[in-house]
Amino acid sequence: MRRSLCLLVVSLVLAGALAAPALAAGRFGGGVHYLTTLGDIKDDDEFDESALGFLASYQQDFLMLKVEGDVEWILDFGGTGNALIQPQAYALLGDFIYGGVGIGTGYFDGEWWSEPFYALRAGVDFSLGGMDLDAYALYRFQNTDVFENLEDVDLNSITFGAQIRFQLGS
Repeated sequence: MRRSLCLLVVSLVLAGALAAPALAAGRFGGGVHYLTTLGDIKDDDEFDESALGFLASYQQDFLMLKVEGDVEWILDFGGTGNALIQPQAYALLGDFIYGGVGIGTGYFDGEWWSEPFYALRAGVDFSLGGMDLDAYALYRFQNTDVFENLEDVDLNSITFGAQIRFQLGS
């Protein structure tokens, strides 16, 4: 499944790149992201399964396809006192109501995660003149070995996010 999801993301990005003549101006934004872990680690008393992250985002439109790159920063991941930084990319189809797929990784406690996470995303993007409000939900498929006392931890999660984006150019 992971290989298929990765191939889908690459295909959508390439399709968007071929639609370059229809390119609209990009949008920068920022927002918040609330995470709730559903995987096996939620049963560990030492792990805080909820977290709040902050996002910086850039989104480029190619007709009905949107390609988005985000960097997320979680100040205290899992109650460890350590920050988590997660670069991620999404291919999204739709306009007001949209859905798509994504891939990302994490940098935690001085090391990059050995496996990427994969995500399914659905949301609504309200246009407010030169500004947009994007509210969405994600389901992340995620495994990691960054916790020394736990082996191959399942960090599957549901996340909810909201971002405000500003149009660049005309």
